[in-house]
Amino acid sequence: MTVTPVAKLPARTHAIKLAGELTKQLPEAERQGEANFNYLTGAHDVHDASVLITFTPGANNVQHTLFIPPADPLETMWSVAPPTLDDARNRFDAGEYKATTDIASALSQLPSDVTIHTLPVTHEFPPLPSAVNEVLQKAKHSSEHLRTALHIARLTKTEEEIDLIRKANAITSGAHEVLMRELGRFAARRAKGAPSSKERTGHEALTEWEVESEQDAEALFVATCRRMGAEQAYLPICASGHHASTLHYVLFPSTATPRVPGDTSFTPRRMARGCCGDIPDHDHASSTSALHAGAFEPQILLIDAGADWQGYASDVTRTIPVGNGGKYTDRAGEIYELVLRMQKETEDMVRVGAHWDTLHLRAHEILIDGFLKLGIMKGDAETILQTGVSAAFMPHGLGHSLGLDVHDSLQYLRTVHLDLPERTKQTPAKLYTYLRLRQKLQDKMVLTVEPGCYFAPQMLDEHGVWDNQYIDHEVLKKYLPVGGVRIEDVVVVRDGQKCENLTTVGRDRTWVEARCSGAE
Repeated sequence: MTVTPVAKLPARTHAIKLAGELTKQLPEAERQGEANFNYLTGAHDVHDASVLITFTPGANNVQHTLFIPPADPLETMWSVAPPTLDDARNRFDAGEYKATTDIASALSQLPSDVTIHTLPVTHEFPPLPSAVNEVLQKAKHSSEHLRTALHIARLTKTEEEIDLIRKANAITSGAHEVLMRELGRFAARRAKGAPSSKERTGHEALTEWEVESEQDAEALFVATCRRMGAEQAYLPICASGHHASTLHYVLFPSTATPRVPGDTSFTPRRMARGCCGDIPDHDHASSTSALHAGAFEPQILLIDAGADWQGYASDVTRTIPVGNGGKYTDRAGEIYELVLRMQKETEDMVRVGAHWDTLHLRAHEILIDGFLKLGIMKGDAETILQTGVSAAFMPHGLGHSLGLDVHDSLQYLRTVHLDLPERTKQTPAKLYTYLRLRQKLQDKMVLTVEPGCYFAPQMLDEHGVWDNQYIDHEVLKKYLPVGGVRIEDVVVVRDGQKCENLTTVGRDRTWVEARCSGAE
């Protein structure tokens, strides 16, 4: 058996980067803590470890000590033992390696005029050991700047980090393609009149895998990632038909209805069809009421799911056809092509120095242009943009930072909006309400580009779509059964060149349909 060595995360490089960012903070006198610790040590799988980083502002003298908890026989009979100090030297990138029992002694030996920076003690971060708190009470202590410095340092990535995210995306892309191909295999079987495995009982029902429900799709994706040694970066979103209009539609055990072989009274929820096909007595508050209720027709499956590799996340969305021989219906295909155009054009705009607001706004402009061509909207494009009605159809932001967290550096990015373009200031604020990044792009930022188009009844009502004079309501009603389409890839901002797309699974319509139909 060949064993592939795991490269050390360059934790000391990250510590030096953090020291620089922390120094900048001083004159100005959601894995939250776990991700920060992984960034500074690479020891994301070692519980109760600690790290001490010391430096003098303005001097290149960063010292980095990783503290590993000693093995406790009462713990190790239940759980995997922590690495020995020798193991830690082989696995991690630190200057020194000590036991956690030495933390208080190490702190007490620091110079008397040192300032000790810690993360704030909130629900996000675990409390410090009592021995450390005793030392902090006698020293200069600040919890004001470290978190901000960490988020700024993590906003751009090293090449080693990018390689880990690339690996996470390779696994994720493979899992998305496996799902497409299994749908294609199922479509080919049903086209030949073969019965579904879930129409049978016992051994056959349990040993044959066919993707017939949202639960099936999620289980297959997760299993494929696990086979490659990866965890999930977040709960997968598997939403079919009208469910896809809910941005974070997540299956929980309380909402799933698993089938017990042989029990015909307890069946799984199939892929949703139409506008409200599988929601009993459901009614909209607008003129869409019961328009397509019960209308079962081939639709789409939106799957937003990503693997986690050594603590680094991926985040990929594909919207794929279900039924119809693995082909998009005409209207679903039209919306898919529009979203794909939104993604490709905004991805081409990813450059160092480009402001994210500009790219986000361009996505709205393309959506309006597409709706005008489809007849969903009517009138002047700029006038329609200024009404802000396009926010009803793409309410979320174009993308976000990605790294150790799926929404990386989010606490910092939520509060800091830098150098907003004049065009942003001249367009409705509601277009930017949920934008998670509002800055100019920097070299080696890792971002998602994920435009979408949704027909969510509550959003159509919220944004006054049914009273808007620029909407052709009769044409719009024909597109409601599509539910929602999102396409999401992970890209790296590269100085002086086009961005690098780390997502390898196909997105062009013909490529997706070929796999979902079983043609390839």
